[in-house]
Amino acid sequence: MSDNVRNIIDILELLEVDINRKAVLIFVDAEKAFDNIGWSFMKKNLQGMGVGQGFENGIGAIYSKQKAKLIVNNVVTEEIPIEKGTRQGCPISPLLFILVLEVLLNMIRGDQLVKGVQVGAKQYKLRAFADDLVLTLQQPDTSTKRVLELIEIFGQVAGFKLNKQKTKVLDKNLTLAEKEKFQNETGLVITKKVKYLGVNLTSKNVNLFKDNYDKCWTEVKKDLEIWSRLKLSLLGRIAVIKMNVLPRMLFLFQTLQILDKMDCFKKWQKDISKFVWQGKKPRIKFKNLTDAKDRGGFALPDLRLYYESAAFCWLKQWLLLENTDILDLEGFDNRFGWHAYIWYDKVKQHKGFKNHIVRKALYNVWMRYKDLLESKTPRWLSPMEAKEVKKLNMESKWPKYCEILEQDGEKVKLQSYEKLKSKVRDWLHYLQINETFKQDRKIGFQMERSKLETELLEPNTKNLSRMYNLLLKWNTQDETVKSAMIKWAQDIGHNIMFADWEQLWTTGIKFTACNALRENIMKMMYRWYMTPVKLAKIYHLPNNKCWKCNETEGTFYHLWWTCPRIKAFWEMIYNEIKKVLKWTFPKKPEAFLLGIVGQLVRRKDRTFLCMRQQQQGFF
Repeated sequence: MSDNVRNIIDILELLEVDINRKAVLIFVDAEKAFDNIGWSFMKKNLQGMGVGQGFENGIGAIYSKQKAKLIVNNVVTEEIPIEKGTRQGCPISPLLFILVLEVLLNMIRGDQLVKGVQVGAKQYKLRAFADDLVLTLQQPDTSTKRVLELIEIFGQVAGFKLNKQKTKVLDKNLTLAEKEKFQNETGLVITKKVKYLGVNLTSKNVNLFKDNYDKCWTEVKKDLEIWSRLKLSLLGRIAVIKMNVLPRMLFLFQTLQILDKMDCFKKWQKDISKFVWQGKKPRIKFKNLTDAKDRGGFALPDLRLYYESAAFCWLKQWLLLENTDILDLEGFDNRFGWHAYIWYDKVKQHKGFKNHIVRKALYNVWMRYKDLLESKTPRWLSPMEAKEVKKLNMESKWPKYCEILEQDGEKVKLQSYEKLKSKVRDWLHYLQINETFKQDRKIGFQMERSKLETELLEPNTKNLSRMYNLLLKWNTQDETVKSAMIKWAQDIGHNIMFADWEQLWTTGIKFTACNALRENIMKMMYRWYMTPVKLAKIYHLPNNKCWKCNETEGTFYHLWWTCPRIKAFWEMIYNEIKKVLKWTFPKKPEAFLLGIVGQLVRRKDRTFLCMRQQQQGFF
């Protein structure tokens, strides 16, 4: 789906540059698309495709001799034979519809009178996603008329019917007279805005941010205002962001990679922070909120990192050089190969590379993480593609460094001309590659698989979540040892091993399914609670003594552990737990306040954690 939207945006960018090229984008709406497919044509189509007798018999058993009766004013009609339409709710219905529609698509692709948007030897005529069909046509008058004729011919045998009232058209580079003529001759209406696959499109890509991101966030803010009136816990409000906000924004991130600046994320983060903290001053750093739970965070979604992770899913096409249809269209005016831009920094020589809404956005994301992802010359880099004379239609299967290098002792060297003869044009091309190899050798070669390869290039699934976890880890690495952990060590008087903290985050906090108790543990860890010392500092109060003993400064540690009245309380709890567990263990503050027991308590006595936490909540 994202490829379809990406294709349309790239076509609009091409037509924005080539103002002499007149074109239309027709967003086809089929009248009752799934309900009008003729069974006889569907069966003939399956037979012609050679899907196999077993599959044909199965479909024939479902779609044959179907009848229905209607009850009108308590009167039952005679049997009505059903001979068209796919079954609603049937998992195979979309597949059957697509197989039927593919006949029409092949008719349009193969018709010489239908002129698609031309890039070199390729024509981009259409994109289809289920019943959402968009036609991208040059020579609007003749091409559109021919398409309408083909749809009419196809509809007569297959049952497909065009709904002209709901079919929308975006024009590009047409004059007012040409628009009027097009509408009169085709019966289609040219509009200023079209919604395609959930994305609002206009004839100018400059409107994409306002029509999609701004509009979506306005709706999100309204929802957050409604949710903010409910009495939700901190974890509850974070769950709202995960379930209500993230899916909507993630859809746009995956379909619209157009953000060249990060200013909008500061605004969105501010709105999210306002909701999470109910308009009050944050008590926990944003990085700690967004960090993973197994590293002591709350797993609040970081929208900027999700956007950048989605950008890497698009960048995958540039790195692997496999989908030449997208690469040819997106790089219609490139002067160099894709790897020349992303690794050899040819953007300095070709400033126009960033005069493209998608290329600029993706390139900016790449440059932010390039050095972190690849500190040496990467294995996936293709010097041949980078040094190749740019053509409108690029070749596929470019040899990579991992394929053309060989081990020579502890060093690596370029394979001989004889071995690479089938992969290079001539000896001059080989010498150019050899010169590039010598330059790249100065910074060294990445011989082992990098994080970029293991998390993005090699896997075919979960690319976005893999990249998000990687970027999140890098983004929060300066918070590995949190300030709260240091303060706890200072108060207690000895260090708490990092392994003990990790055990608390990964297993210790999971002793209960109750979110209230889990939240209580995290609040204690981050020293959430207000103290007399803190309140006196904020409001300039003269008294900062402990609320209970009224003798010593009311610091956080004093309130929870060293206050005489609190000591008596914990002594009572300690004695009771010893009786229950029949086990004597040191009375340490980290065990009672944080649940970090280490080897103090036998593993089977996890009840200690529950009792300790319940008593803390009671206190």
